Amino acid sequence: MYVTRHLSSLPSLGLLAAWLLTISVTGYLSMHLGYTQVYAENGFMENLQVVLLCLAFPGFIHAALTTEHTKTLPSFMALLVFAFVFRELDIEKFNSPDWAIFLFAGDGRALYLLPLIGLLVKLMLNARRFIQYARYYFDTRSIIYIGMAALFYGVFSEPFDKKYVPIAHSDFWEESLEIAATMLLFAASFRLLTADLNQIARQIAAAQSSNVAADSSTEEST
Repeated sequence: MYVTRHLSSLPSLGLLAAWLLTISVTGYLSMHLGYTQVYAENGFMENLQVVLLCLAFPGFIHAALTTEHTKTLPSFMALLVFAFVFRELDIEKFNSPDWAIFLFAGDGRALYLLPLIGLLVKLMLNARRFIQYARYYFDTRSIIYIGMAALFYGVFSEPFDKKYVPIAHSDFWEESLEIAATMLLFAASFRLLTADLNQIARQIAAAQSSNVAADSSTEEST
């Protein structure tokens, strides 16, 4: 299957190797040497997520500006990773000015959360189109990466975050899974998402042209 070939390709193996190396080093430091501050709030693991999200943000902006396909998805992803930065970064705990705290930790967040919700609604309204051409979307590495990141964030890390899993160092495993999510988002940004969306646009245009030609042929024959 084409998706299987995507997931077993060299870039995916590189991502897996980077993630395994990261959690091996941080796991050794925190669980064997006792440096639990590695996975504490605003510790190394959270800061690594912030760095990856900050790097992904201009990538999704670039995709929104350059794609020939819908700009809604990359625009949504850009605002989403921007919001995630301040989900991970407790700006109010730093020596930040009041305006920054208001904008990124207070009511000022509505300036980017409301457009984010608007883009989400627009995506939902276009759900029929996405479902119709799902085979094209899920045949691309970037969409697979975004879907996997959503699973790591919303499903796999939650039991550790809520302490549903009775395991030592549960915060470490939560942060490890969230690092996997941010690595996937970073990998999906920049040229990968742009190329994939442009490929999808060409495939959809070809499919629509084929359908029009088939309909015309049917009408002529009748």
